[in-house]
Amino acid sequence: MKHPVSSTKRRCGVWLTIFFTFALAFSGQAQSYKWSIGSAITHYQFQNSKGLAIEWMKPSAGLHVELSHENALIDTVRLISKFSKSALFFNNHPKLAKTLSHLNYAVGLNYHQLNAIGDVRQIAFSYQTDFVGFSASLGPKYTIYRGWALGLSGVMMGQQLIAGNQLLGQRYFPLTEDTQFNTFKVFGGYQAEISKSVNANVRAFVLIRRTASLFSPQTPTGTLDFLPTTISMGISIKR
Repeated sequence: MKHPVSSTKRRCGVWLTIFFTFALAFSGQAQSYKWSIGSAITHYQFQNSKGLAIEWMKPSAGLHVELSHENALIDTVRLISKFSKSALFFNNHPKLAKTLSHLNYAVGLNYHQLNAIGDVRQIAFSYQTDFVGFSASLGPKYTIYRGWALGLSGVMMGQQLIAGNQLLGQRYFPLTEDTQFNTFKVFGGYQAEISKSVNANVRAFVLIRRTASLFSPQTPTGTLDFLPTTISMGISIKR
């Protein structure tokens, strides 16, 4: 995976800002609280100072926990029922209103263990880390069959290392002092969710999320990217 060019990185920040502004301005009432737990399988992608990929790191699993708040981006039914310019606009554009009614956004707090193992010259090593941070996602969700629903979203995360160690041979080294780990990290990617209604207010879901770190710092030894794939299960409670 190649690093995005600087203009693409700036655009990610701009669009994320626009998304939050738009969501806060027009969010509706159909909201849910979601809790999930699962496994984060992380691949460390390291390039040395010469730009050569180092292949001796292997993916490893770690815990993932997330608590989030999901909301309809625009509750068109509620808006149309009001006498306002927004209501008039959506009343005159029913196709757009229907499309936007499927869009949902979610913001949440999460905990990740982004781990890896490997060996070089018959010396085994491992990385054990604890990250905390937030996530934000935006995308459509559709009811497909008898209470089943499918959602596809773009997602961004911000993560900060709170604890971590590297085991190299018989020695431990703190990762909290390593620039490749201790700087604030931004991730971008996508996720897919399938859910089933349990009753009128509760849904069970399975979520698969694929992200990659952006803005990775360049150090004298090279550049390290994190590529976690998260598989989790949880419940969603409608307020």
